[in-house]
Amino acid sequence: MRRAALVILVLIVACGGNPTASRSPSPSPSGEQSPIASPTSGAASLVHCTATVPAGDNLVIGTVVGDPTVVVRDIQDPAHARNLCHFDADAQSPSFVSGTRVAYETAGNEIVTADLAGGATTILATYSSGFDSGQYAFSPDGKSVTYLDNNAWRLAGPSGNRVLATLPAAPGRGISPTADDSFLAFSPDGLYIAYFQTFHVGGTGETAPDQIRRASDGKLVYSTSGMTMAVWASVPSRLFFHAETGGGGIKRWDPSSGVTSMASVLWIRPRASPDGRWIAGTVRGSTGVGNVSFYSVQGDSVTASTPAGRSNPRFLSNDLVWYSGERACTTCFGGQPTPTGVTYIYSIAGASEVTSRLSSVSDAWPHTTAPAL
Repeated sequence: MRRAALVILVLIVACGGNPTASRSPSPSPSGEQSPIASPTSGAASLVHCTATVPAGDNLVIGTVVGDPTVVVRDIQDPAHARNLCHFDADAQSPSFVSGTRVAYETAGNEIVTADLAGGATTILATYSSGFDSGQYAFSPDGKSVTYLDNNAWRLAGPSGNRVLATLPAAPGRGISPTADDSFLAFSPDGLYIAYFQTFHVGGTGETAPDQIRRASDGKLVYSTSGMTMAVWASVPSRLFFHAETGGGGIKRWDPSSGVTSMASVLWIRPRASPDGRWIAGTVRGSTGVGNVSFYSVQGDSVTASTPAGRSNPRFLSNDLVWYSGERACTTCFGGQPTPTGVTYIYSIAGASEVTSRLSSVSDAWPHTTAPAL
């Protein structure tokens, strides 16, 4: 879930932060931070619920305008949305594992799951300190987690904890808000894991910066380099991405047909709808200010776009998309836009937007649904 953290880092850089200092890896701590062999229980939960989480409801992890507390919010009825749980400040990069269980990282470099009913926790893994270290993603069934431990890409699950690949160290350098990204995720059908990124570069094959591996045995099935802004979508699962330079348009990897060239779109940090029919991403024009464009997976085309001054979309459901407002900033690093502090929710079916009470969104549940829902 550290892709969200990367977005925050990009915003810091864009608004005048020190990009080189931000990219310098921290020294690795001593051996107690190495991955644990098997899950352990007993840690105090960092999420606390004051209401029962209804089964099957549409949920969001995020913050509400005027309150920095990260909450689990029920948005099944958007007009009567309500907070059900809240996270302690020490819970970092929270996400849903299921509709009744969440995951987060701790200040002690642990990846933890916690039940929303009763608060039982499990420490699944620990990781060393370093840039992008700790980024994680869960399989759709919640039984496996893949994560980064400094330069090692790991997979932990019922069969144990093992290294999938050891990548070149990420050198200290600046960050490009429009080209750099780190994407780590299981495919929606759970059959594959993708790690596409622009920081641990220089390797090939088993150490390539962009890889797709089989989830069952970790075997490498596709690798390349120079790609960025990846996202899983469609049923069956397919991976979409484009070149760092933006040339050549969108590429689609399919497990049966390989790589195919698709529409000419240059999106930034795209997200897919739970049913896999839509991909939403920020697109920047000549002024640098973005809008959110909606790519039809079935139609291989952009069918709708928001007004200018919108970025960082997150799907709340198959129809509703949350995003933040932005405006031009001539004093920001590289002239990048800066947030306005206003956020919106867009309806794809209604082609309309309203102002949102959610000031940030980390994750939404369900992650996947049937195409017709």
